[in-house]
Amino acid sequence: MNINRNGYYDRLPMYAPRQRHSPIFPTSNDAPTLPQTRRSRPRFPLKPRSGLSVLLYVLPLSLLLLLLGFYLYEPHVELAFYSRTWTQDQILPVPTLSTCFDPARVHPTYNLTDGLYGPRRTEVQAGMALRLGVDCYNFAGTIQPAPRTSNEHISAERRTQYHTYWRNDLAPFGPRQEWMLKSFFATQHVPSSRLILWSNGPLPPNEILTKYLRRFPDSFALQVVDIPALAQGTALSGSPLLVQKDSKAWVDGDLIRLLLLWNYGGVWVDMDSLLTRSLEPLLEHEFVTQWDCYDNR
Repeated sequence: MNINRNGYYDRLPMYAPRQRHSPIFPTSNDAPTLPQTRRSRPRFPLKPRSGLSVLLYVLPLSLLLLLLGFYLYEPHVELAFYSRTWTQDQILPVPTLSTCFDPARVHPTYNLTDGLYGPRRTEVQAGMALRLGVDCYNFAGTIQPAPRTSNEHISAERRTQYHTYWRNDLAPFGPRQEWMLKSFFATQHVPSSRLILWSNGPLPPNEILTKYLRRFPDSFALQVVDIPALAQGTALSGSPLLVQKDSKAWVDGDLIRLLLLWNYGGVWVDMDSLLTRSLEPLLEHEFVTQWDCYDNR
């Protein structure tokens, strides 16, 4: 206790003075003293009940966004289980094939080694299942043609030959058939390509065909197919199958495509096809399916 001059007792301080004791290690008088600060507390502490309220808003909103995503997009997740002995299961006995692709029937002027095992710039096999149409387009967009180093003029005979067929006795060549021509000249490299429209007889005068003949004199041609002449030197030479026809040009169309590619090479394009991009990356790959063998003989 402390007694003042008037004889009353002074109250003792409830808090200790800040510098009641001198520091253990005295410092010089010139050294500045650092202000002492207290650790601040959060002004708005997050209470457990407040966190629960946030979850009550976040979870429904997340669920709503998830449902909206399922509504706008189709999820595509693949999960497959394979047997560990799948290699043994895939070894199947090969039955006797037809002689359509017998190596003994390969023409002596054809370079089989280069055609099947030669160097390739691109590989057209995706390596995985393309279940949706957009998957096929996205994969095709990754395959680009080789850069061109020369712009010299190429004669019509030295260009890549594209063959198609139209029977003049089925229907006149009209705007619907023109869509194939439009897609061809819009997607292919015209200076190095040539489209030949074959028919079973002379096509009547047509404004559509005349327009393309004038515009692309070196890249578009009309020719009449001679099936017996094309079949010379093949197993079908003199066969009665050469004169078979049907009402939809399926039988003679399948026959003509094989005979044309056998004699002239090139690429076959069906008349009811629409080309969406250049076929040049495919030209280094030679292929024909077994289904195209006439009657599997």
